[in-house]
Amino acid sequence: MILYIIVLLFLIAAALWLGQLVLSNPGAATITWGVWSLEMKTATLVAAVVLMCVVFYLLVALVRYVLGIRRNFSRYRAARLGSKANRALTQGLIQLTEGHWDKAEKLLVDNAPFSDTPLLNYLAGARAAHMREAYERRDELLKQAIESDSKASVAVGVSQADMQFGSGQLEQAYATLARLRELSPKHPYVLKLLAKVLYRQENWDALLELLPDLVKQNLLKNEDMHKVQGATLKAMFQHYAKDGQTDKLQLMWKKLPAPVRENPEAILLYAEALHDGGDDLACASLISNLLNKRWDDGLAGLYGSIQHHSLGNAIQQAEKWQLSQPDNNPALLLLLARLYNQQKLWGMAKSYYESSLNQAPNAEGYLELAELLETMKEPENAQRCYRLGLRYCIRSEGEKLSLTPTQRPQANPQATKLPELTPYNGL
Repeated sequence: MILYIIVLLFLIAAALWLGQLVLSNPGAATITWGVWSLEMKTATLVAAVVLMCVVFYLLVALVRYVLGIRRNFSRYRAARLGSKANRALTQGLIQLTEGHWDKAEKLLVDNAPFSDTPLLNYLAGARAAHMREAYERRDELLKQAIESDSKASVAVGVSQADMQFGSGQLEQAYATLARLRELSPKHPYVLKLLAKVLYRQENWDALLELLPDLVKQNLLKNEDMHKVQGATLKAMFQHYAKDGQTDKLQLMWKKLPAPVRENPEAILLYAEALHDGGDDLACASLISNLLNKRWDDGLAGLYGSIQHHSLGNAIQQAEKWQLSQPDNNPALLLLLARLYNQQKLWGMAKSYYESSLNQAPNAEGYLELAELLETMKEPENAQRCYRLGLRYCIRSEGEKLSLTPTQRPQANPQATKLPELTPYNGL
């Protein structure tokens, strides 16, 4: 601003100096053009030149203004349409949120060419079309979204896959996600969505291959992904367990990422698969090693259910765990009850079953104790266990288990002896 003032003052000074110079040195100037000649004072000539310059400047400015009217009108129209498009975007998103899909799509799509963010218009319009189940229209709008911004192919693809998955178009969603993985192999949401698609398709082999990438991206923490991981491992484990291929099962377990092999749920699924595959020796060894390091109620329950090659050693091991665990640990009490039941030490098994069920009701525990009581010829206690177990299964509420003491007849040497039987003589 100061520079402009200085230049203006300089021009004014120059003009004054030039005017003073002309006025102080009067003279005549002659302009000759062919046979025509014009004679005038020098001051008049200077004034005429200045006037002509001013007129020329004004003419040039007028021409530029006339020529710029159309351009200015175009700018004004573009600004007006852009403002209208921005308002339409806001209103369209409001209509989309309220569930007016048709109105939202019309507002968003019709004004997309004039919007500052046409990508958002087309994406939101595609979402509106998806919500009203116009899937072809949705895909058309997503295509226009990519055309409006070629750099947003991943964002558009993710939106498309998400909507395809939501509408049950699993094959289309898988194809879209496979393409996105080529563009962005480590994209977290692409991996997560692909895992969900494979889970719905029950494509366990592909999910197992995807598992290391899910672990690297730390995507197995929420409940949904836990379910995906558990279903994948269970399906693959049971595939080998069903055919008794426990060697392949163990090999697959070793190839899993370390965070998966350290997951308690995965360990329990693996141990159950070893048991179902008939390799109780490997199952018992696995559980024993793990429980020596860290207690787990699920593994303890399985340890009491498998067939041990040496029940005596298994019971000794369980008694060692009893020293390091609280006396009222229901899982450990149930484990001991099952081992004593297998050893046919029924009195001790009965006592441990009763203590465990009073600490933590368990449907399988009620059934096992009831069957044990039937074996011990205690029908009333067995029926009581059946009833408590049934009520627990229906109401999920535990009740105090109190068994009636068994009245066993005592030997009496003075009791009347039974008459001796006479051998059958055939008559």
